[in-house]
Amino acid sequence: MHFSFLTFSFGARNKGHTVINTLCFGLCLALNASHAYADNKVQSSEYGKRLEVEIQLSPEDVSRLANFQAPEENKKLSGPMASVTATSERWRGDPINAGKDTGPYTMVVTLKGRAKTAGDVSTMWNSGWDFSDDSARVTAFPGLSKLGVKAGEQVVMVKATAPIRFKESRAVRPVLELVRADNFEFESISVQIWSGVGGSSWQDILMSFRWLIAGLILFFLRWWWVKR
Repeated sequence: MHFSFLTFSFGARNKGHTVINTLCFGLCLALNASHAYADNKVQSSEYGKRLEVEIQLSPEDVSRLANFQAPEENKKLSGPMASVTATSERWRGDPINAGKDTGPYTMVVTLKGRAKTAGDVSTMWNSGWDFSDDSARVTAFPGLSKLGVKAGEQVVMVKATAPIRFKESRAVRPVLELVRADNFEFESISVQIWSGVGGSSWQDILMSFRWLIAGLILFFLRWWWVKR
């Protein structure tokens, strides 16, 4: 009887150690996955899977766009595509290698500046891609505006273009065309180029529950230790 009791205790102890080791291993995996995910998250966003390039426009380019004097007819434009044929000030970025199988490609534009007077801040742009054969694909790019701001207030506006796929791998240059800017003093302009389909992946969903999983493991360890 005494031998049986010792055997049972020894077996229970081994099982307990196995449970603890397994749970601790799972906890370590969850924490390591969390760190690895955080390191790779910079390469994934709602705009795409991979950040191909981030461009900070030079002060000279920002000044050139800011000094653009839009003709009077630009203020009367109406319709979704009216801006495409309007007089504008163009910026072109350096070429990137766009792959046929790594699309779609999305351009994310961030404008930073200040409102000149109290009221609405609005800008009108075209965006697109310039190809190596001197052809270009440009479309209207609305949405970089902000309503009801105070005079001198800091304004940050972010907008993504519609994703686009290329039929063949080729060198392309991002293009922005300023059609008009109302009540806005430019300070900086940045452009990000993302490739792939953005949105939440299974990794995003799993990682959103990582601390819950870790908490459950710790709770079970405490419960098992008390019960033993």
